[in-house]
Amino acid sequence: MAHFLQGLRTHGLKAHSLGSMTGPNHQVLSETEVLSRLRSRRGQPGYLAMFSSWLGGVVIDPALMQIPLDDHLVHRGHGVFDTCTLSDGNLYRLGIHMDRLLTSAALARIEHSWTKEDLIQMVMDTASQARVKDGAVRYWLTAGPGGFSPSPQECEEACFYCVIIDPVPLGSTHSDPMSAGIPEATVLDTPMKPPLLATIKSNNYLLNVLTHMEAVDRGGTFGVLVDDQGYVAESCVLNVVFITKEGVLRTPPFDGILLGTTVRRIMELAETTLIQEGLLASVNQSPILASEVPGDVISEMFLCGGDTHLYPVTSWDEIAVGDGHVGPVAKRLIELLEEEAFGTEAGESSDFIAVDYPD
Repeated sequence: MAHFLQGLRTHGLKAHSLGSMTGPNHQVLSETEVLSRLRSRRGQPGYLAMFSSWLGGVVIDPALMQIPLDDHLVHRGHGVFDTCTLSDGNLYRLGIHMDRLLTSAALARIEHSWTKEDLIQMVMDTASQARVKDGAVRYWLTAGPGGFSPSPQECEEACFYCVIIDPVPLGSTHSDPMSAGIPEATVLDTPMKPPLLATIKSNNYLLNVLTHMEAVDRGGTFGVLVDDQGYVAESCVLNVVFITKEGVLRTPPFDGILLGTTVRRIMELAETTLIQEGLLASVNQSPILASEVPGDVISEMFLCGGDTHLYPVTSWDEIAVGDGHVGPVAKRLIELLEEEAFGTEAGESSDFIAVDYPD
């Protein structure tokens, strides 16, 4: 103990501070106290419904929306996730998102017995009990609970969780970033994910978070990652798109970055609609050197993800992009994405799965 106390003194800690370490200051809580405290801390609106395969049903009390502490999702990040949009009672593009979830789960070596249809049904059941027609949907497929070692062999069973929440645009503060545009910055100090992790939509998101934080420190919003060879990769949670002054929509290939569902839809809309309307000349997905696309030599730049989220970039590394305002291509794509997702313009029927609500 004497050596321990001396060590505390060496590091500037006073011996009497050990008083908080020598006896219990926190009592064992009763079930009633736990529920009361959970409800006082989780009383905010916005968490509408949660499905848990571990519990075998849907929870609508936000205080009870919990997952096991020993789920390897929590302490090892051994889980994958995806999202979709609940729009006017329809799950928009859930099928393509579920395909990506299952691909991510296979790459993460998460063993489970669910089919794509099983997982879709669990999402539909959650949305049904949320009793809302519009919302954001997030869901996770995890190695499951069972212990705290790194080995998933101790996990009793894989778990699936789904939550329906009120939709909030990414990066929103007092103004709408999709209408006003955002400043962006190249991230220089935070490393990119290795290719395998970058292509899996997993819960290993520490580098994504650090990318975002560094971007904000540099005056940006989400951040733009550039690899060691100088090629543009992606943002912290979004894909990157450039519009050249010749009217070419350019985006990097999906080599070592996430296979974005929104950017794929944007390329389809560009091919089928924007070229016909004369807003674009062509679409090109190929490697892009950052030195080829500074703000003053392109006409537009934007980041995209989450089905309907498209964020026009009005400045990049303190250089105005184009004329420094939201451009016509970004505006038109935002219109098309929102019209399709929110029902004013019919998309492919396979993009929509109707939720069966209780009477």
